[in-house]
Amino acid sequence: MDRPQLKHLALRAGLTAISLTAAAMALRVALRGLDWPSFSSRLRDLDCRWLALAVLFDVLSYSAQGWRWRFLLPGSQVWKTTRAIYAGLFVNEILPLRPGEALRAWLAARDLDIAVWKVVPTMVSERLLDGVWLVAALLAAVCLAPLPSGVTHAIWIAATIAVALIAIAGLLGGRGGHFVQAVIAGSRNRPAVLLSAAFVLAQGLAFWAVVRASHLSVGVLGAFVVMTVVRVGTLIPGAPANLGTHQFATVMGLSLYGIPQAEAAAFSLIVFTVLTLPLLALGFGACLSAGLTWRGLRQLPPS
Repeated sequence: MDRPQLKHLALRAGLTAISLTAAAMALRVALRGLDWPSFSSRLRDLDCRWLALAVLFDVLSYSAQGWRWRFLLPGSQVWKTTRAIYAGLFVNEILPLRPGEALRAWLAARDLDIAVWKVVPTMVSERLLDGVWLVAALLAAVCLAPLPSGVTHAIWIAATIAVALIAIAGLLGGRGGHFVQAVIAGSRNRPAVLLSAAFVLAQGLAFWAVVRASHLSVGVLGAFVVMTVVRVGTLIPGAPANLGTHQFATVMGLSLYGIPQAEAAAFSLIVFTVLTLPLLALGFGACLSAGLTWRGLRQLPPS
């Protein structure tokens, strides 16, 4: 093993250690004050009908993402793009630092028999579209949620930066390189824009359905605000399945609506489990369908 490879492994090991430590600390803070005996009774009181609806909305959200990627990848098939997304999600659920993004790019390139670098611009376009809708959701949260003044100011700053970046991208037009042109073209794809909105809507409805199943005193708009807080809180790659940061962000979001720490901590575990198990099951099936093995995953190029 040469020196660059050793440096890469050392850097990855260091980042993994930092992410796992941060996740453990976040989880400890989020679950502080959780009453485990009462948590068991909360589980028995869950409304399974709403939980089933939450799973349905969650599946629909990633189906919308699969449809979106099909519009961004010429010649692709929606079931293959969705399969690649679920396979990548499965890997992200079991490994730190989200290596599943590299896996789904590799799968899409393999299915289309093209180079991976031709797939990457479409994934960047996805992130730009997600960023636009996330900023829109944050601005809506400013109007709908009782956010602290410091958080409100930070959101307005982030929104201003996002608008400036979008304006710069619009001014570049066709003057950028091939990569930039491909990213901008993807971000202007109307079906992809609409499906990005559908993705966010379905994820918010999934979160709200778990709120209803848990008999939590938070309305549908509040559930969307908390979901947005969770999405922001889990932007940076960390522990597998965003463990720790997901619970911490959920508790923080619920605190905006006066939900007690113990109740919020219990809900953070419930919503995490309900929205993670379908990813594991469907993602595992996607990996099998794509012919992936653990040995094959280990032989993929490092992300």
